[in-house]
Amino acid sequence: MKNVILKHKHDRKYKDGYLVLEEADILEQDAINEGERFVLKSHEGDVLGLFYYGKQNRGAGFKIGSDLDVRLETSYFKQLFEAAKNERESLYNAEHTNAFRVYNGEGDGLGGFTVDNYDGHFLIQWYSKGIYQYKDEVVESLREVFQYTTLHEKLRFDHNVPTHRVSEENVEFPIIIKENNLFYTIHFEDGPMTGIFLDQRDVRSKIMTLPLEEGQSMLNLFAYSGGFSVAAAKNGMETVSVDIAKRSLELIEQNFALNEINIDQQLLYTMDVFDMMKYCKRKRMRFDLIVIDPPSFSRAKKKRFSVKDNYDELIEGALSILNQNGYMVLSTNASNFTLAQFKKMINETLEGRRYEITDVMGLPKDFKTTSHYKPSKYLKVVFVKILD
Repeated sequence: MKNVILKHKHDRKYKDGYLVLEEADILEQDAINEGERFVLKSHEGDVLGLFYYGKQNRGAGFKIGSDLDVRLETSYFKQLFEAAKNERESLYNAEHTNAFRVYNGEGDGLGGFTVDNYDGHFLIQWYSKGIYQYKDEVVESLREVFQYTTLHEKLRFDHNVPTHRVSEENVEFPIIIKENNLFYTIHFEDGPMTGIFLDQRDVRSKIMTLPLEEGQSMLNLFAYSGGFSVAAAKNGMETVSVDIAKRSLELIEQNFALNEINIDQQLLYTMDVFDMMKYCKRKRMRFDLIVIDPPSFSRAKKKRFSVKDNYDELIEGALSILNQNGYMVLSTNASNFTLAQFKKMINETLEGRRYEITDVMGLPKDFKTTSHYKPSKYLKVVFVKILD
């Protein structure tokens, strides 16, 4: 068995069960291939668990467990999937929703990959070459545990490989999924995304029930396929959706049509969101709900955006065009920005204003997380009502 030795005094978190080996903690290691199992040891020689080797972000591998004899074979993955399936029984039986996460990496026992269900069409997302070495075992286990219609895969570690079908069964995209009795267009093979962010399901549901009156207005920044806009429109709101990508407008229009939403009451813009907020202020456009869900990091032309450095600017821009007693839905999926840090930034930005935090939300239950790896709880959503 290969070994990895930690630097002196870098073992505490691993003794507490931390699941990802961070490269910065490594003192020395044997020659290890992607996917190969190894024993993690402290500087003093204490055994801290069995891991598999897989480069991902700043990590070098994921913990398998304490038993050094475990092998990543079909029976192992089958056990993981059966446990994950049992925990999601209510979603399998739900009539209002048929798209959700089937297996969520480290939250369900082993990190490095996820599996999503889109009305019977399954999508595996691989995040490292290491775990991809076990593709055959994972695919065989999925076949034995689940009754899917088709199976596709995305190689997140190699963006040059397009999403492709693994199963013999085929499907013609786009397909239509149902979520909280609303409908959305899904396409696995059209770019890196699928057409909807499944982790925001509970937030879209919350927007559908906000205490807003018929005809009030909503601004959806970074709209992508318009999931928040569809939910707001079904809550009787007139919506304005903004995204810098022209492709997004087509997706939004398709989703409005699927849900029989009057497109004449919904406005769509291809524009930088900061320019859009200036435009709204100039045109005296005001809103009762503004949703802000930016990427963690982006770069367009000479503009650079990161959640840590620039989110407060988005809030300040939104405040200038938000009606009294209006809501802001502030969301981030930046795993390196904790909920405490996010709320601190919100409170500091709103200093001097009268406001109320009405809800704080995170990942839905199918995106299972673990206390042994806090970055797994990446989604943070704060609902703020501005009272003045």
